[in-house]
Amino acid sequence: MLASCVTSKIGTYWEDPPIETPTFELPDADSGDDDSGDAGEVMMCAVTTCSLPWATCDASRFPCDVNLQNDNENCGTCGNRCKGPSAGNSTWTCFEGDCAFSCTGIGFRNCDGDTENGCETSVRYDPKNCGACGRECPAGQECTEGTCYDPCIVANRPDTCNGECTNLKTDSSNCGTCGNKCDPKDPTKPALPSDMHYGCSQGTCGNAQCNSSTKRDCNNDVSDGCEVTLHTNDHCNDCNDKCPAGKTCMYNGVYYCGCADGETNCGVEGCKQLDDDPLHCGGCNRVCPGNGRPHFTPSCSLGVCGGACAEHYADCDGIVSNGCEVNTRVDNTNCGACGNACAKDQVCSEGRCLVTPCDAGPGPIAK
Repeated sequence: MLASCVTSKIGTYWEDPPIETPTFELPDADSGDDDSGDAGEVMMCAVTTCSLPWATCDASRFPCDVNLQNDNENCGTCGNRCKGPSAGNSTWTCFEGDCAFSCTGIGFRNCDGDTENGCETSVRYDPKNCGACGRECPAGQECTEGTCYDPCIVANRPDTCNGECTNLKTDSSNCGTCGNKCDPKDPTKPALPSDMHYGCSQGTCGNAQCNSSTKRDCNNDVSDGCEVTLHTNDHCNDCNDKCPAGKTCMYNGVYYCGCADGETNCGVEGCKQLDDDPLHCGGCNRVCPGNGRPHFTPSCSLGVCGGACAEHYADCDGIVSNGCEVNTRVDNTNCGACGNACAKDQVCSEGRCLVTPCDAGPGPIAK
């Protein structure tokens, strides 16, 4: 309960027995610099009571440091604990003062409506729930990344022979029609070098082809066989696919010339911006320290590691290992900034020590 102050011509006195509630003097707006008297002074008292949704609960370190709208340990009221992580990629969290069930794993959904088994369905890969609960792929199709697709078409095998996907235009075992097998040495054709054979092209047998998928006959002269090796800087993905200066032939599902300007090829990690990537800061795989420290995010700028506290948090004790340990929004010993202490039991809200006119009720004023 706030103290009640009374101001009269003989001075300011406590109407009730004095209590240790700090007071503050605010000059009257029209008084200017006039020191002629105290008639314009308004006595202010520290706010020691909470305004919703803030509350002081059993585990509170400071007055009114719990937000009942989003605190999983005190949801809606002190002591009302949400369940937290649950089975199968799910959790219970406090949302607007109520414990709410939600899915946590990427692409997982609670399709059976049973919270006890969590979010049991991956809508990324389940053909019966592809992209959303209940969205079933047509017969014979598969689901990947939430999209139904025909695996034969994706593999460039749009035809079917004996229940297997194939491409009648290129399959030397089913060339033009199922069961039509090409003779790799075709006696009606000239002999080929050892790295070539006759196969199927456009549904017709008798076409000279390379034995290896990484070789090409780029000069269209079968006498020297498959003279070009692919996946090099001179022939990255095909005969005429030469990488520009500074680029390298790389693989990421397909072969291509990388990296982009300003990027560096970090091997299996791919192309990286060494100027601003905290996992590759100034060099490949040079990780900036700080991951896992509370409320701290490591950063990289111009190849130099750094980091910053999350908004409203600060590193007040200077101890690196515990990160940014202070919430300056509610910590009344570090209110708004490290070392900015409010009076004992005074409420720190949004980084301000709150005061209110001593005889004006509970309405807080930031000071």
